[in-house]
Amino acid sequence: MSNRKRKPNASSSGEKKSVSDPASPSNVSADSTESAASSDPASLLGTPIARLLSVTVLIVVIVAIGILFYRVMVGFFVPLFLAALLVVIFRPLHGWFMDRLGHRRRLAAFLTTSVIMLIVLLPSVLILSVGAAQGTRLLSGVNSQSLTLALGRARDTFGVSMQDPELYRDLNATIDELTDPSNLAATNSRIEKVNALSTRLWALHGESSEWDAGLYEELQTSIADLQEQASSLEKVFRDPSESAQPDLIDSAAPSSPLPSAEAEAVEGAADRNGTNQESTDQESTDQEPGEPVLAIQAAHPVTSEWEKWQAYQQTLVQVSDASNRLQQHVLGGPVWAELKRMANPSDDDIHAGLSRTRAYLQSQLPNLASATTEFVFHIAFGLVVLVISIFFFMLDGPTMTRTMMRLSPLDDKYEEQLLIEFDRTSRAVVLATILSALTQGVLAALGYYVAGMDSVVLLFLITTFMALIPFLGATSVWLPCVLWIGFVDQNWSIAIALGLWGALVVSTIDNVIKVFILHGRSQLHPLLALLSVLGGIQVFGPIGLLVGPMIVVFLQTLLEMLHHELMKDVDPV
Repeated sequence: MSNRKRKPNASSSGEKKSVSDPASPSNVSADSTESAASSDPASLLGTPIARLLSVTVLIVVIVAIGILFYRVMVGFFVPLFLAALLVVIFRPLHGWFMDRLGHRRRLAAFLTTSVIMLIVLLPSVLILSVGAAQGTRLLSGVNSQSLTLALGRARDTFGVSMQDPELYRDLNATIDELTDPSNLAATNSRIEKVNALSTRLWALHGESSEWDAGLYEELQTSIADLQEQASSLEKVFRDPSESAQPDLIDSAAPSSPLPSAEAEAVEGAADRNGTNQESTDQESTDQEPGEPVLAIQAAHPVTSEWEKWQAYQQTLVQVSDASNRLQQHVLGGPVWAELKRMANPSDDDIHAGLSRTRAYLQSQLPNLASATTEFVFHIAFGLVVLVISIFFFMLDGPTMTRTMMRLSPLDDKYEEQLLIEFDRTSRAVVLATILSALTQGVLAALGYYVAGMDSVVLLFLITTFMALIPFLGATSVWLPCVLWIGFVDQNWSIAIALGLWGALVVSTIDNVIKVFILHGRSQLHPLLALLSVLGGIQVFGPIGLLVGPMIVVFLQTLLEMLHHELMKDVDPV
């Protein structure tokens, strides 16, 4: 107080005036001088810049440590995510234990974790083990005999059986062998075999119309022409200087220069066609248009043999085309002919396919064994992390949540909204999807068991997995089973019953379950749900079935938060 009081006495009269009159010009000047001094860059070199630099360095360090933390924890993403889901889903059970045990947190967390292990984890491991064993046994039981029998039943059911399929295969193979006529005796023998096989094929056709007879006569005419042209090639393949087929091809190439007389003949022909040749051979100019070519052929006898070779190949193409058209007509048209050829493989083809498959699996067996061992160890380790995470999430979940909310830069109401959205999505989307898929799998497995199908547990797993995928669902599994029972096993009564069970019960129960759990809450659009599931599987693997939709829901929630913040700053109209 004494200082304040001495300041006015020591000051000048002008200063007294400024104190006594705040609105005076001198007072305004003093305030502006003080403001300018406070904004001086020299004064900013102290605390504000140092604080800014400190915060920047701290953010950089946090980002670097965060990247390392991500690399350390990314391997535990799946068990931690599943643990969080299970904790949210079984939180009412944990609350019930807390009330009954007098809020003994550790005991309640232990009992809740034990219940989750008994009703979720243990059955899942057992079912997966049985399904893997059934799949292995199913694959080991596949052999050429079983495949042949199954194909035979399927061919009879779908009407794609062929009478004497070896006849068609033998005919096509023999025609393919005629591309090399270097051995005249073998070529004539093959042509006679083609003639005999085509006659047998025509005999299988039975009654024919005039158009059918025309196809057969065209084939016979082409075969006769082919045999005649093959005989004309005898000189070429018996002459040592012209015995090699590639020589014929090379002789037709224009790489070697022609003699001068022949070149003049060709130039004369070009001049008559309109080229501006200044000087040509008078004798070549007087020739007819076809005479230069005849002169070249006379100078090169191989050219005429090459034409014979070309004629033989063209006739062979005609034989092959006529044979294909006749086969297609006998088999019921191009589409049916192709289907019947595909449905009637030879025993050698089936055996070769199985041999290649077994050879590939045997070559990959060491890798499969090591991968299986690594996979089992990874699953066991993940289950241990999952159980421990469930226990500590149950025990210290509220404390962890409060700590994260305190450290997060988001507003508390947004953090609470995200937590509520995670809880709602976990219960609504995830729980409804999983329960509906499990229910569909159980009901479908009951139908498979009553229908007498093998590997029921494996079919249950496949049906449950496919039920998680929108637009495909359990129908993509039980419908092929219905077709197999009807067309392959020829048991249409069981097939129709299973089809009705699948259509009326299995594929509709999911709507009832989702309505019961969601209670009218909004769901994802079907297209967005499908894309989120498929994209989640592609990025995260099988766990993407659950992660994908939740990411979409969280993004929608964050966009709503951003929209709410932006609308705050918009003045009402």
